[in-house]
Amino acid sequence: MTIGRLDVSGCLLAALAVGFLAAAPMGVAGEGAFFHGKQVRFYTMGGPGGGYDTYMRALIPHLEKKLGAKMLPTNEPGAGGLIAINHTIHAPPDGLTILLVGGETLVTAQLYDAPGVNYDVRKLTWLARVSSETKVALLGRRSPYDTVFDLVKSQRPVTWAGSSKIDGNADFTAIMAHALGMKSKIITGYKGTGDMNLAIQRGEVDGRVVSEESAALYGASNGMRVVAALARKRLEQFPAAPTLFEAAELGAAQARLIDWRAGIAGLGRLMMVTPGTPQDRLDLLRQTFAEVLRDGGFIAEVKKLGLSANHAGADEVRAAIEQAMTTLDQAGLAEVRNVALERYYQ
Repeated sequence: MTIGRLDVSGCLLAALAVGFLAAAPMGVAGEGAFFHGKQVRFYTMGGPGGGYDTYMRALIPHLEKKLGAKMLPTNEPGAGGLIAINHTIHAPPDGLTILLVGGETLVTAQLYDAPGVNYDVRKLTWLARVSSETKVALLGRRSPYDTVFDLVKSQRPVTWAGSSKIDGNADFTAIMAHALGMKSKIITGYKGTGDMNLAIQRGEVDGRVVSEESAALYGASNGMRVVAALARKRLEQFPAAPTLFEAAELGAAQARLIDWRAGIAGLGRLMMVTPGTPQDRLDLLRQTFAEVLRDGGFIAEVKKLGLSANHAGADEVRAAIEQAMTTLDQAGLAEVRNVALERYYQ
């Protein structure tokens, strides 16, 4: 009788186990069980309403469904993303803190020896590239300029908005101004995308350099216009806007500088996790991001928001970062630092 009762109990436990697995959300079985029911802090360097914020909130429902976790969106736009980066780097290495950040922000901050940089970008732990970006020059409706030619010929300094010298946009603005020989003044200290947009709409500044996705997201609705793509190819979203190479005559040295900086911008939006995260959790997160970002439904969803999904894996991200970090020699880097950090600020 005892043996019989043990057999019945064993069968009952097996049936319960099968029922539990059948009812578990997708991605919970096996390795994914770690994330089920847990809270994941999802940082982004963008302010509310900007491109990074929009992308974060588009990703969250899909990640929650696959991981069975609760994502906690957290905006940390200050210091060009360095606050968000430091939160992520110094979090417990358990996979429960992730960050959507501009790859160019990380690279340029390190190249420029920015205060607060306590990482080596080549040693960070990458999950995926979310999308690749091209930068554009965006002007407000109150700005008197219509073309790159107008900007170059202006007798007064053209004014540009930035959050900091290393926010991923202000330094590119400086490099653009240098390459074009354009009188410019970059005004920093704005708290985020919304703050800068208001400054442009009020006519406090002429415009800003920003990603094509962000320009598509809020530019047209606010009467802003793209006057140039800061790359070699025209953009599908702004086909009438010429490239900087079409709109101006650039010498070889100036063209090389724009190409280098455009390549860094092409790193796009990247996902990272706290270094030291266990490999099984890291593998699962990478797999999950790949599945979400390659899904046709998600691609269509973000396209309606004026964004794009352009997945690349961790190995491809690492290779692109290595190239960005090693292209310029020490003399070239010293010149770029002077241009990007000193010449156009008051």
